[in-house]
Amino acid sequence: MKTRLIGLAAGIVFGFTLAWARLTDPHVIRNMLLLKEAHVFLIMGLAVVIAAIGVRLLKASGARTILSGEPIAWSVERPQPRHIVGSLLFGIGWATAGTCPGPVAAMIGQGRLVGLTVAFGIAAGVVLQRVLVRRSVEPSTPARAVAGL
Repeated sequence: MKTRLIGLAAGIVFGFTLAWARLTDPHVIRNMLLLKEAHVFLIMGLAVVIAAIGVRLLKASGARTILSGEPIAWSVERPQPRHIVGSLLFGIGWATAGTCPGPVAAMIGQGRLVGLTVAFGIAAGVVLQRVLVRRSVEPSTPARAVAGL
């Protein structure tokens, strides 16, 4: 229960921060994509720098995750075609919807109806990804079954 309350509090703070920075406003995102507003790029860049430093410090100190208690760790793999395709789909969705999935809960909380569309797109993407992975992992039907033997 304690970890859920911590997660809820962190989510609320995150949502308020996104709303305060106006990252829930599709016009701000559109202007960023048109290179008219640099502050969104600065916010994202700062977030990446802070997170990179923070997780490296946590890993070096031997810290454990709040929810599961596992040591903080990650693996590195070379970029694969699926990463490129996923990045392109993410960018297309972002440009089409005029928003990133990150602030979707804050958008809905503010009454922005586009947030519901984005939430639907996120859910549809998750379901589609699972279906595609399941299809690629399932063993092919044995030849005897196809032949009716």
